[in-house]
Amino acid sequence: MPIVSVKNILKSYGAKKVLEGVSFDIEEGEIFGLLGSNGAGKSTITSIILGLEKQTSGEVILFNSKDNKNLNSKIALVPQETAFYKDFTVEANMHFFASIAGLKGEKKNKICNFLIKWLGLENFKNTKSDFLSGGYQRLLNIALSLLNDPKLIFLDEPTVGLDPKMRLMFWDKIKELKAQGKTIILTTHYMDEAQKLCSKVALLKKGKLLVMGNPADLIQEYGGIKVIVLKIQDGISENDLKNIKTTLKQDNILSKNEFLFIPLGQDHSIEKVTGVTEWLMKKGYNILSSTTKEPDLEDVFLNITGDKMTEKD
Repeated sequence: MPIVSVKNILKSYGAKKVLEGVSFDIEEGEIFGLLGSNGAGKSTITSIILGLEKQTSGEVILFNSKDNKNLNSKIALVPQETAFYKDFTVEANMHFFASIAGLKGEKKNKICNFLIKWLGLENFKNTKSDFLSGGYQRLLNIALSLLNDPKLIFLDEPTVGLDPKMRLMFWDKIKELKAQGKTIILTTHYMDEAQKLCSKVALLKKGKLLVMGNPADLIQEYGGIKVIVLKIQDGISENDLKNIKTTLKQDNILSKNEFLFIPLGQDHSIEKVTGVTEWLMKKGYNILSSTTKEPDLEDVFLNITGDKMTEKD
């Protein structure tokens, strides 16, 4: 049975509909991604699942029960914002909130020490929380959320603003939580993050669920095709671009500034592109780099939502 079952949720504020018939199930032990741009409805559906907001119609079933009261001990929310006392040290925050959670004595000390060590906060346990970097403040948020050993964890944009090293560390900790049997709902607008972490994703746009499934399956179905990207010093002439299109018999080859984009259809092998590369070099072009762009979850998002890429993209 699903640990979370969302059935035909509708949410309206007056005449404005912010969720329209959203339904999905989340199985125990999976990382489920809620994806979408600002205004897609991610925060609203999260608030409804948490019981912080009431839906207009539809129902949410948690832990196979329609009685969603008294579930605080099973659910944890890790917000973007700090959820601790900044004047307290890391250790003081842990013990204070552990006491509020009803932990006492040796059990409290054991779990606080374990979480501080597991999340890499040991060197900062006597540091005032306000002096922690943004990444370590997020780790402290996670530590506090795990004090009551929840079964279901909500992570709200957990890596926004973090440097790449800290971001990768977060990913590892999220994977470890999954390995411990936790069920995680991840809201993010980073498609690479969802692709790396999630076993299932739901893509929302303007309150509607557009598509849901395993990232790899969605990429295969909606991601499009591979693209060879050549970076050519000073770009390529219009006439030579026409010659390449004629040679490969495809009109969807694009030249933009220094870049030449060659989509690879089923009948256009990399060998053909290699031939084009050799031809360009013989003509005197300086090819600075050659990369293969595989379809990814970002492509799925663009293809399904219809949102256009910016000029920079």
